[in-house]
Amino acid sequence: MIAALARQVRDGDKAACGTLSPMPAASLWLARLTHAPKSEVFVAGSRDWPFEGEWQGFFDFAQQGKLNLFFLSGAQIDGRGNINLMAVGDYRRPQVRLPGGAGSAILAYVVERVALFKTDHSTRGLVPQVDVVTAAGYTPQLSPRQRPGKVTCLITPKCVFNFAPPGPPVLASLHPGVSLEEVRQLTGFEFQARAETATTPALSPEARELLYGPVKEKLARVYPQFAVRLARQGL
Repeated sequence: MIAALARQVRDGDKAACGTLSPMPAASLWLARLTHAPKSEVFVAGSRDWPFEGEWQGFFDFAQQGKLNLFFLSGAQIDGRGNINLMAVGDYRRPQVRLPGGAGSAILAYVVERVALFKTDHSTRGLVPQVDVVTAAGYTPQLSPRQRPGKVTCLITPKCVFNFAPPGPPVLASLHPGVSLEEVRQLTGFEFQARAETATTPALSPEARELLYGPVKEKLARVYPQFAVRLARQGL
């Protein structure tokens, strides 16, 4: 997942992730050290977070159209790129009350490219339609001026989907050892798959060395438990 997330960063990008996002954080720092040395990356909670007022400065920056890439997740994600961070079930009488959007609704609209991620791949979280739309993935009623940003992909522990609305997501690649049948069984929304699906490329030896070296050191300051897992399990 870290390898696939890192590839979303282009050289020269201004890219960021929010809280509770250790994998995107690792991917941002790794991309900066490998294929995107001219990028500027911003990890919430890190020592080099540059924005005044913690979040106010960041949202001012994003709404000025200066952010090229942001990583978002949700308790539920559907095939139109909608995410749900509000409630499972009816919003007024939910089965589960979720923590809330935390600015994801505006970021999905104003950031040039939004990459979705999910740390588990199951029909529970990848659903035909989210119960509540916290941030909309596809809004054809809005012009590019009204909504300059778009959701581009979804990355999970099993695969990478690319979004190409108004059609369904396209299975771009399967992670090593994962089958198409497995992904179909564990995905609640419809998607397209080519006759020959690519395998998600692994990290190069040089990139792995950076991940387990300087990137892990930076992660340890913001996500110490994840850094320990990374070292022990070779995620």
